[in-house]
Amino acid sequence: MNQQDKKDIRQIFNEGFKQLVLPHFDNIYKNFDNIKKNFDDIKKDIEDIHNDIGSINRKLDVEISWRDDASKRLKKIEIKTGIVS
Repeated sequence: MNQQDKKDIRQIFNEGFKQLVLPHFDNIYKNFDNIKKNFDDIKKDIEDIHNDIGSINRKLDVEISWRDDASKRLKKIEIKTGIVS
């Protein structure tokens, strides 16, 4: 095998690689880019849900505290009015 044969074989290999393999790598890269975008969207949605849950928990804590205080206030009124001793 002489130098020209080796050069031709390299050329054929390079052309085949460029036409057959590189497009698959491009598709893989594009898919990873789409997956990253979807992942970022999902991450933002999870952060929003986390914030919503925190807000709900704070509201529930305030409501429970208010009801506990209301129970104490009602008990004081009951005692002052003589409903209970």
